[in-house]
Amino acid sequence: MTTELRMCVIDDIRTVVQGIANQINWETYGICISGTASNGEQGIELIQRTEPHIVLTDIRMPKIDGLEMTRQVLAMYPRTKIVFLSGYTDFEYAQEALRLGAFDYIVKPYTPQKIIDVVLKAKQAIEEEMSETQRYRDMERKLRESLPYLRQEYFQLLLQFPTTPEQAKRRWDFLQIPLERERFIVMLTEIDQFSEQTDTLPVQEVELIRFTVQNILEETLKEHTKEFVFRDQTNRFVAIFNPPADLNAEAIAEKCRENVSAYSRYTLSVGLGEEVQEIHQISYSYSQAIAALSYNFYTGGNTVYSYRHMTPVYQPLPRYSPEKEKELFYCLRSGNLPKASSIVDELFEETVHASTPPAPEVVKGMCDELAFLINRVFSEKLTREEMEGIERQLYHIKNLSTYKLKELQDHIKEMCRIGCDIIQKRHVEDVNQVVEQVIAHIRQNVASNMTVNDYAKLVYLSGSYFANLFKKVTGMTVTQFVTAERMEQTKALLLEGKQVQEIAQALGYEDRRHFSELFKKHTGMTPSEFKQLYTK
Repeated sequence: MTTELRMCVIDDIRTVVQGIANQINWETYGICISGTASNGEQGIELIQRTEPHIVLTDIRMPKIDGLEMTRQVLAMYPRTKIVFLSGYTDFEYAQEALRLGAFDYIVKPYTPQKIIDVVLKAKQAIEEEMSETQRYRDMERKLRESLPYLRQEYFQLLLQFPTTPEQAKRRWDFLQIPLERERFIVMLTEIDQFSEQTDTLPVQEVELIRFTVQNILEETLKEHTKEFVFRDQTNRFVAIFNPPADLNAEAIAEKCRENVSAYSRYTLSVGLGEEVQEIHQISYSYSQAIAALSYNFYTGGNTVYSYRHMTPVYQPLPRYSPEKEKELFYCLRSGNLPKASSIVDELFEETVHASTPPAPEVVKGMCDELAFLINRVFSEKLTREEMEGIERQLYHIKNLSTYKLKELQDHIKEMCRIGCDIIQKRHVEDVNQVVEQVIAHIRQNVASNMTVNDYAKLVYLSGSYFANLFKKVTGMTVTQFVTAERMEQTKALLLEGKQVQEIAQALGYEDRRHFSELFKKHTGMTPSEFKQLYTK
């Protein structure tokens, strides 16, 4: 310690006082002389005025002796170190002084070094006491600073684990909990879409958002009741408060929701447990608040949900129309995504928008079952490799830890999209293969006068269905395609020097004039004009 200590000297012999006070350089030892006195009465007045750390005093003094002065001084300043200057004949007085609380005594005759040694001993004791006092103060300061965290830890244990009344109350007073000791409600609040809105923000800004929301909640609740608010998860806060007489809990929760929406860029979902009477029952209200908050599944957020208005958790699995389910599976097998998506929307509408909406976990069970059935439908049509993306989606749906109704609906539709895209792609490949097969036959037999039905029979399809497929793939009718192929072969034969009549017959045309008109319509030139243009 570097604090300069104060010392006063009291003795009825003036030379003793002056010798001790003036002839020893006390400043070099970190001690200053705060004053001197010649009797006990003056000594008490001096001590009251200067409050020294150390008092050097004689035992035998006029008016008030050293023993009486010790009693009075230590009653006022118990930490003051009193050192007595005594002769051999005063030994019993010195022993009495020690019993009264004096620090030490020096027997006459004494040397300056002896006085210095005893004073430094007293100084060391004072500095140790000061250091200890400072440690206690530091501990008290740290305890005050850590009280919010200790309280939060205490409440987290109360919320998560049932306990006895005695265990719950044991630390209540020590932690100076700022609530009444009975009647509690737990309110659970969650910042809506927090992860999506803060993914790209720096950590400091995210922390500022959390601080702002927590501060709004605290200020709102303080207007009506005693409260304690702390962060439970990244985007979730727990508020424990005593229900006020003039405002019900739902109204307080609505005020919290409104204020956060008004004074920040974010909205809250609020789950409200029911009132409990005792400290150890707080965990019941907390579990109810969690169940109530889960109903933001339906709205997506910015709503207050009260446990007392909830439907029972234990409900039968909601059922939708079996006919719609069958229709959905037909659409999936054919790869009809627009119709399948529409039916999924209808199933959700039919299931969850009843007069009494089922509990979120019940709807989640329904979605798990529907996803499993969709997976099974696709597995009948697709290979193991093609099923990988669908099965990943199924696994994701089954293992969602947090979810909203719209999110589940979108996941189910995404599962349908993946499967339907594969089926459609496979269908296009099959169609292209059929058409390519017919095109190859046309090119090899360009002179044959086959009908559309004849070509359709080659690939085991009806004439009309084949005609539609062919035009969808090539952009031309079968007849237009055959004519185009014949005209292309005509060009090649003309360049080889073949005669028009010979070419017409080779390509299945009996009427030379009709053949020439078709060629001109196709190329913009007669066969003779084409031949003249491209041959020497």
